[in-house]
Amino acid sequence: MTDILIDAYINIDAFSQRNHPSFQEFPHKTSRNMGKNDLWIAATASLLNLTLVTTDSDFDHLNNYFLQLYKLEPKDLRKYLAN
Repeated sequence: MTDILIDAYINIDAFSQRNHPSFQEFPHKTSRNMGKNDLWIAATASLLNLTLVTTDSDFDHLNNYFLQLYKLEPKDLRKYLAN
């Protein structure tokens, strides 16, 4: 499992940097410098076929390529945390 997760991390990082050999076109015009923690989160969600829930746009360029993304507005998050 570790090797597969590392491969997912590498693929997502290369895609984010616009250096992935399997893609000729990218949804983002410039490189995206993702933090290491975000790369691990994205790789794990991708590997396990999970929907990634976030309040920011750090993962937008990966949506429908490596994972499914669900954007939650911070104001709506407060509603869920109150319960």
